[in-house]
Amino acid sequence: MMRSIRAKIILLFVVIFGFTLSIFSGALYFLYARQSAQNFDLNLSNDALEIVGLIKGNGVLEQEVIPNLIQHPLTVNLGTKRYVQVLSISGNVIIRSSNLKNVTLPVSQEVLTLALSQHQVFETLDKSTTQRLITKGRLRLVTYPFFDNGVPRYLVQVASNTLTLDEGLLELRLLLLIAVPLTILAAALGGFYLAKKAFDPIDKIIRTAQSISAEHLDKRLETGKVDDEITRLSKTLNAMFDRIEEAFKLQKQFTADASHELKTPLTILLGEIEVALNNRRTPEDYVDILNSSVEEIRRITNIVDELLTIARLESGQLQLQKRPTRVDELLLDAVSRTSAYASQRSININYEVQNKSEQESEEVFVNGDRDKLLSVFINLLDNAIKYSNSNSTIRVVQVVEKNFAKLKIIDKGIGISPEDLPHVFDRFYRADKSRSVEGTQRGSGLGLSISRFLVEAHSGTITIESQTGLGTTVIIQLPILHTEELTESQRADSLA
Repeated sequence: MMRSIRAKIILLFVVIFGFTLSIFSGALYFLYARQSAQNFDLNLSNDALEIVGLIKGNGVLEQEVIPNLIQHPLTVNLGTKRYVQVLSISGNVIIRSSNLKNVTLPVSQEVLTLALSQHQVFETLDKSTTQRLITKGRLRLVTYPFFDNGVPRYLVQVASNTLTLDEGLLELRLLLLIAVPLTILAAALGGFYLAKKAFDPIDKIIRTAQSISAEHLDKRLETGKVDDEITRLSKTLNAMFDRIEEAFKLQKQFTADASHELKTPLTILLGEIEVALNNRRTPEDYVDILNSSVEEIRRITNIVDELLTIARLESGQLQLQKRPTRVDELLLDAVSRTSAYASQRSININYEVQNKSEQESEEVFVNGDRDKLLSVFINLLDNAIKYSNSNSTIRVVQVVEKNFAKLKIIDKGIGISPEDLPHVFDRFYRADKSRSVEGTQRGSGLGLSISRFLVEAHSGTITIESQTGLGTTVIIQLPILHTEELTESQRADSLA
């Protein structure tokens, strides 16, 4: 079984070319043979007309009117290539060519009937008659009737050897039998050469791709200057290798960052426990050490939970339980849950609804997983509180624009520098210099990455606008459900 595409293409090319060439050669031979036979019969017919004119011009047939006086046929020398015989309507031989000797060309009743109906008749003579006159070839005979004023007078028969015709057809058959296989062989060699030229770049791509490994992800395929299929394939594979290399880098970075994030609290936890074991402490000291250990363990637990959440999100195992959810209730719940943390920093959180007329309701619904969206808003509010200045205000703004609910969380904190802003959604990314506030607890750097994934899973978008020292605005857009599309039970469930 051929598994090579190259071999299959060559075989298919040879089969199609060979079949087409064979059909063409057969049709050519058939048309040539038919035309040659027609030309041969036409020459016989012209010879018969020539014989008719020749005999009439010499007046030889005048003696036909006195048939009783003719005891023997007249012998006339009409050449050696033609065998000529002239018969009366009754079938008596009047004239025969000298090369016929004593052989009489046959006239069957069927031929005679057709001739008397003014038809010239062509036939190939049988072997017995042929062998009495010639040693090679066949005799082709035409029987031509002559009429005088509509009355049949006599029959002219002319026979000729088909040896030349047969030899021409034989030569053509031999030529085709030799030329067709040689041409197919040449086509196979040409197909092999063309397939090799066509597949050499693919073989090169295969060899290069096989040499690319985790240790050599920087290798790339060569791309030609002509924008053909091979060049487009190479560019596509290079783009795929770029994505794979980036994924490997992200994986390595992710592993290093996760190890670092887990190592820090574990080191702190281990150090505090070792210090507690080395020297005897008061009960109050042990309580402080245990409280500190609990905090570090909680930090480790949060990091592990976030890592598990990301893994489930990327693998598609985290199923969203979507249902109609009121945005204002969701935001108020998030504000309520973060208000205690905000109070510790002396920060106020204000909830606002903008662009609302007196006829419009605050009941804006989205189709979403309430728990997941609530975790997004809580995380964003925690970040806003963490990086805001004390005695400042955080605004939570709800705006409806066309078919989207635009939700803004605006703080007047330290802001994000322009060079850090494009990376804030990267895992474990923290701009320590620009995003640090004295006395605040550092996060894991996974919250924004998870938030973006969850918002996009709800067909929404999340963007961040920030200026260093002026504050940060987080903007979330979610597609809304129109109230007329909701049943009463759905609206009741959303409030539950």
